[in-house]
Amino acid sequence: MWNRMILTICLVFVLAGLALAGDMTRATDRDFDKLRAAGNRYPKGIWSDGTTMWVLDDYDDKIYAYNLRTRARDRGKDFNTLDASDRHSGGIWSDGTTMWVVDDYHDKIYAYNMRSKARDPDKDFDLSVKHGIPEGIWSDGTTMWVADRALNEIFAYNMRTKAHDSAKDFRLRNAVSASPMGIWSDGTTMWVVDDWDKTICAYNLRSQDRDPKDCNRLAAGNNDPMGIWSDGTTMWVVDDSGDKIYAYDYPTATSNQNTRSEQALQDFPMKITGNTGSLKICVRDHECEDGDKIRVEVDGRSIFSGEIDNDWDCYTLNVWAGGSYAVELTALNGTGYKGDCSHADANTGEIRVTGENTETQVWRHRGGAGSKARIIVETVR
Repeated sequence: MWNRMILTICLVFVLAGLALAGDMTRATDRDFDKLRAAGNRYPKGIWSDGTTMWVLDDYDDKIYAYNLRTRARDRGKDFNTLDASDRHSGGIWSDGTTMWVVDDYHDKIYAYNMRSKARDPDKDFDLSVKHGIPEGIWSDGTTMWVADRALNEIFAYNMRTKAHDSAKDFRLRNAVSASPMGIWSDGTTMWVVDDWDKTICAYNLRSQDRDPKDCNRLAAGNNDPMGIWSDGTTMWVVDDSGDKIYAYDYPTATSNQNTRSEQALQDFPMKITGNTGSLKICVRDHECEDGDKIRVEVDGRSIFSGEIDNDWDCYTLNVWAGGSYAVELTALNGTGYKGDCSHADANTGEIRVTGENTETQVWRHRGGAGSKARIIVETVR
């Protein structure tokens, strides 16, 4: 029976992905298709500075370099020898000075000097979250995001302190992505390569909500997608089992996506009078609706789950000044009874946070969708 249940759940994920996805547009003239001839047999993470494409190989623990324009090898820029303990490598990312390489066995991100290719242990990350299988990494220079394909989440770390920043995590369990591998962002959209249903899905980098660009299917043959990188015109996806980095035109918003069907949460700037205090978080339904079911979580802890009423349902949250708390709201069902409401395809309502000030927002989500924002606490001065 358990096997049938697991199979059913898997099929739901696959069919949901296929229903939402369009096809990526191939750009075959920009493929890298001579990797194996160069010795690059098991490519995983990729990163480029716009001139050189670096490709990590998990077989010989080496980072190969290629000219981005000609796709020819550039051996002088190879990282020939990674650290002796860096032997389960996955994603890579660089700021142009340091190359970071994630190790999926040691829960560690190793740092290397881009010029000398030598280890720079002072810039290593010892990942504080108990990861399953960390794979893709990407940073905006302030936060380092780490995709975990086993836990189906993208975890965030502060680049300066190396500490986990849970407010910026992407919780993908309620989305389409089921096995995140490579990640890359243009600073606005986070693109996630999914190895389960062979798609690239888009998320809003700030809110962590699904993006209207939605999901796109990869080409036939791109069956083991791993790392991803883009210059904003072309999106490259490396294939672990094939002799190729597949090139696609950069995805754009789909014309048939009803962007008005979702209204995501925004950050809540809140004030308290001392170093510690409390906030009241309340939710309610619109008067013309009944039967909508939602879940509200703060820092991963459920504070409300079930049918939402027309009157305010409140919870008290103890907070610190200077703290940042992740609040996530998810629509558990597709529709309730809408009466005279015009939004029959979605759950809608209000969420209100009260401290020394009050912030009220309206959300609108279809069943299974949700959004996340931060409650940012400051002391009244």
